[in-house]
Amino acid sequence: MFRRRRPLKNESIHFSFDSFLDLVTNVVGIIIRLILVTWVGARSYHASMQFLELEPLPPLENPKVVDDPLHARIEQSRSELDDAKTRLLAQLKELEEIEQKKQAADANLVVIIGQRTALEKDRRSLEMKGVARVSQVQLASLGVDDVRKQTRKLLEEIKLLEASESKKKQLKYHAPLSKAVQIEEMFFECKNGRVAYIDLPAFMNQVSLSLDDVARELKDTFRVERTTASVGPYKLRYVIERERTATDAGPTPAASGFRFGLSEWAVEPLTPDRGETMEQALKEKSEFRQLADPLDPNLTTVTFWVYPDSFELFRRLRDHLYERGHDIAGRPLPPGAPIAASRHGTASRGQ
Repeated sequence: MFRRRRPLKNESIHFSFDSFLDLVTNVVGIIIRLILVTWVGARSYHASMQFLELEPLPPLENPKVVDDPLHARIEQSRSELDDAKTRLLAQLKELEEIEQKKQAADANLVVIIGQRTALEKDRRSLEMKGVARVSQVQLASLGVDDVRKQTRKLLEEIKLLEASESKKKQLKYHAPLSKAVQIEEMFFECKNGRVAYIDLPAFMNQVSLSLDDVARELKDTFRVERTTASVGPYKLRYVIERERTATDAGPTPAASGFRFGLSEWAVEPLTPDRGETMEQALKEKSEFRQLADPLDPNLTTVTFWVYPDSFELFRRLRDHLYERGHDIAGRPLPPGAPIAASRHGTASRGQ
């Protein structure tokens, strides 16, 4: 066996051409193998891609609403809902007509009471005149003919008085239709022949500022009653109540979390002679006209709280505002009744 001689330390290594050829041959062989592998892999990939090419699926049709299995039930529910809406609108219309008839009946009752009072006054006046005439005839000791003449004359005068129409002022009224007030209201009181402004927004502002203190008190009770500071010639007494829950069965609240709100309020006057008379209120620079004339009829309704001694004042102020296109709500009150409202009361109705 041929043994390669180990070179000496000082001997240099000479270049071998055979070794170089071996190296080149190996590199070329490796490159050829890589080319073959790449070519075979490309052909296999192309064949698999051709195999996976499928025919295109036919286009899907657009779904229809009627194809939904719940379509029939939805249509039935929709029909029932429409019927319920129709019945509800009919009932609301009937309720509106009943309210209108009630308002008209109340107005007619007020007019009839006024006419009856006037007729009673005229009857008493005529009776007094008749008694006075008879007394004069008896004291004068007139003859029978004179007495008959005077009696016939007196009867004729009585008939003329009964037949004569009392002087009436023509008033312009809106159509006898009313609707519940859904916009802002400005309140006036008509009492003792005077009209006074009730600044309810200022009172409500004071109520809002006191809600934090009231909420703390309502932790131990269901009802808190307070009175505001004076605004003009009035104060406001109001009540705030908390909502009862299923756990609030006894007289003492049990639940920690609760809701509450304003349940009622009442206006308390401070001075008897408050407001302006009819002549003062209808002047150009009066307090009433400065408050009411600039109002937008589409945004605010004027509400009058009217006592029996001030119906004539209410009619004059109402006609003044009618000429400016305002809607008026009148709320008659019996003598001694306070101006008050509650969450169970009725809304004002404008006309």
